[in-house]
Amino acid sequence: MSLDLAVRIPGRAVDACIRIDAGEHVALVGPNGAGKSTMLEALAGHLAAPRDGEIRLAIDGEDFSRTPLHKRGFAYLSQTAHLFNHMSVLDNIAYGLVSAGMKRREAREVAGELAVKVGLEGFEDRRPRTLSGGQAQKCALARALAVEPRVLLLDEPLAALDVRAAREMRGLVADLAQTRTLVCVTHDVLDLLAWADRVCVLEDGHVTEECSADDALSFPRSEFLAELAGLKWVDGEMRERGVFVTSGGVPLATMGECGLGPGRALIDPRALRLRVGDHADGIGAGRIRGISRIGPCPVAYFEDVPVELSMLSSARGTVAEGRVATIEQTGLVKVERRR
Repeated sequence: MSLDLAVRIPGRAVDACIRIDAGEHVALVGPNGAGKSTMLEALAGHLAAPRDGEIRLAIDGEDFSRTPLHKRGFAYLSQTAHLFNHMSVLDNIAYGLVSAGMKRREAREVAGELAVKVGLEGFEDRRPRTLSGGQAQKCALARALAVEPRVLLLDEPLAALDVRAAREMRGLVADLAQTRTLVCVTHDVLDLLAWADRVCVLEDGHVTEECSADDALSFPRSEFLAELAGLKWVDGEMRERGVFVTSGGVPLATMGECGLGPGRALIDPRALRLRVGDHADGIGAGRIRGISRIGPCPVAYFEDVPVELSMLSSARGTVAEGRVATIEQTGLVKVERRR
């Protein structure tokens, strides 16, 4: 079952198209306001096309643009579980089945099996208000899967969970979605590793990059995806063969076929070490411009080059904005012509 979605909503500055093949797991990533949730809501049928725009969804070539979610065979899971507080966990899970006409007793049997699968055995008679955030999301996941959806839509369902609960839910989704098409919105690189076959980058309402999950983390093209992978694109130029000089004046040893002239280098902060002090030896010479992060990685920006700090226990406490420093390069950087 292939999905073709085209969304044009001027009021949200979104104009994008995506295609999803049967059984494919696709992650939608991008900065806040890029249009990720809009695309997912359009796919779910939660948005009506405005007068000056359009939303078109084709499933195996058949128009489903005006078909509601429950008739598309899709299930939608968001950051909030949206459980029915007056129902037990078991009845929440069984709700979609009962609504579809299954007898309540049979639906509760199916729900009980799913409760065990998602780790809610013993919680079947509890009310949602007595559950933790992770337990509530497990219940919502079981409810979504109970109706045997062809497509599972996830809008950052782990965003509000603690580390342990998110890890458990991530594993559950990976196991239970294996035979289904999955489309997820996420800002977490762990979700890409656990769920995604392909990554689609949205920026300013447009698709700017599509690639496999492996390429997304090893050689991303967009600046957003690079930072999500813990890398950084830096502008500069090739001054001589094998030597790239960044716009901030830092020379780096390179790999890749790139002639002399303007280009950009993909920097892995883990491949660099920082020497702090007026008499430090290494590549270049300059001052630390700031302390920040790339993904989960704490970095110091030496001119415009990010250097990971977690490797440098001896430098902690001495690395500070404005300090004189140089770089030791422990790995080559990838360079390409500036696009």
